[in-house]
Amino acid sequence: MKAGYVSIVGKPNVGKSTLLNRLLRENLSIVSKKPQTTRHRILGIWTEDDNQIVFVDTPGFFNPKNDLDRAMQIQIKRSSEDADLTLILISPEHPEVPSEIFSYFKTPIFLLINKIDIIELDELQEIKASIEESSFAEVLLISALSGENVEKLIPLIIGYLPREHPFYPPDYLSDRPERFFIAEIMREKILDEYKQEIPYSTTVQVVDMKDGKIDINIYVEKESQKGIIIGKGGEKLKKVATSARKDIENLLGKHVYISTWVKVRKNWRKNKNDLKRFGYYE
Repeated sequence: MKAGYVSIVGKPNVGKSTLLNRLLRENLSIVSKKPQTTRHRILGIWTEDDNQIVFVDTPGFFNPKNDLDRAMQIQIKRSSEDADLTLILISPEHPEVPSEIFSYFKTPIFLLINKIDIIELDELQEIKASIEESSFAEVLLISALSGENVEKLIPLIIGYLPREHPFYPPDYLSDRPERFFIAEIMREKILDEYKQEIPYSTTVQVVDMKDGKIDINIYVEKESQKGIIIGKGGEKLKKVATSARKDIENLLGKHVYISTWVKVRKNWRKNKNDLKRFGYYE
């Protein structure tokens, strides 16, 4: 019987959330081609044969520009506090190992070279040549998207975990409530639909859930952004809400009715009180 916390870390867009979803065989973390998609520390719980791995998906390492960015970087540090093992992902776009990794995490570290399905052989050899492999407990070549070599991770991880009773019941997939995942689904659709600064200026809050009805507020920083989110005749917002509703119904296993409102919260990313209200500071 083994159990432990495993942090998944790396720069933005290296495939951390895709890897978590692949390991859990569930779409737990939202995924987007845009960087800085993950804003929260998200637990994904894998349980089998009395063994339990609590994966911790984290925001990417980047230089913070505002209080929201700083809150995201704090989430990475927090994930190091309970970690028994760390998975650091690199990719062709971001082949460098963040220097902070060795100061933040005092655990064994697996280096995962991701996206091998799109790496040319000579590029892969260059990446491997630049790595000091002795710094890592294990070095693996994987594709989180296709699943190549991902199945090798679970037994390797278990081998490094302490003997411990499970922390969560066997049917738990995460410690987050339904409201959190509903808001994340809506935010994922916003990331997919809108360009430039709009997705980064937006946050989502579920304000009420009752009898199959869900009220959702979408917050932006400027009045002009509100108009862009809504679109001409409300068409943009309707498209996003319709797409989100389908995924929310899959999550909840029932039909739901969604009401959405777009509200302006000026400079919320720079306001710590707003960030606490929206759940970015725990």
